[in-house]
Amino acid sequence: MPLDIDQLKLYTAHRGLAIPLLDLLQFRHAPTADGTGPGCIVLRIEPYHLNGWANAHGGLIMTLLDVAMALNASAADETCRGVVTIEMKTNFLRPGGEVGEVLEAHGTVRHHTRSIAFCEAELRNSTGVVVASASGTFKYVNASRPLADA
Repeated sequence: MPLDIDQLKLYTAHRGLAIPLLDLLQFRHAPTADGTGPGCIVLRIEPYHLNGWANAHGGLIMTLLDVAMALNASAADETCRGVVTIEMKTNFLRPGGEVGEVLEAHGTVRHHTRSIAFCEAELRNSTGVVVASASGTFKYVNASRPLADA
């Protein structure tokens, strides 16, 4: 069953955070079907998301993968602390999609300690084909996060 992306919350509203770039890009959060787990990050490609070849820009793809891994790293922590990216590797497998197409970024945590999380993610197009994958290392942050305006 396809997602109704217009019914999904913006990612920052879902998390209660202030991340203006993600609102500008229109990143949305899609919960898991059974309500367990952190869900995924969803985006409908708009003209401002494109590269010179009329496909989703590589920087957009990397940001989707980064946020999906960070979401999962935070969810894996018993206090749901935020994280910052230490390093990230991305593999681009095929073009990211055209205007109107919906992309979904799914992250996983392979291992985490008290201070570090090791994650992976896949970005899938609307037919479920993987267009990019990534791995990353994230540092848990003990400082308070800026809250989104109410």
